[in-house]
Amino acid sequence: MKTREKIDRAADTTQLCLHKEGIFYKLYNQHAMLFTENIKPLKIKVKFIKAVGEQVYSCGFPATIIEEIKKRLVALGGVPDESEKLLTVAGINWPEETQYSRWCEEQAKEVLPVQKQGGRKLTDMEKKIAGFQVMHKTPMEAMNFIVGLQKELHNDNDRKQ
Repeated sequence: MKTREKIDRAADTTQLCLHKEGIFYKLYNQHAMLFTENIKPLKIKVKFIKAVGEQVYSCGFPATIIEEIKKRLVALGGVPDESEKLLTVAGINWPEETQYSRWCEEQAKEVLPVQKQGGRKLTDMEKKIAGFQVMHKTPMEAMNFIVGLQKELHNDNDRKQ
């Protein structure tokens, strides 16, 4: 299954998809969020995938613990359906609703290193811009972000004068 298909399937939160990749099971985007917040905390990997043109969030665990994971999923009301490369679980009653875009921002903040440009550290505003995940925002959220940056710039300029 190609990355685009995995990402598209992850958008449907009525069915959790655990993809078997070698000796690991991996989850992507919304499924990674639901899994790490409700089943088992795992480290999230954030990577820009050129083939799909977007930031992809993923996590994984060794296949050796899949039986334990299945038990936890069934305890939440899940009905597993397993094939050679994919374990899908439908009917899960997720205990908590999390906003995916906010979760993505939190993940991005954790992976952003202290960035430098031209040998200098980035300003706070440059860090905000670099960390803003525009592909996960509505047009209104993007516009409000820009308006907020403009206000900050104007306030900084007023203080300097």
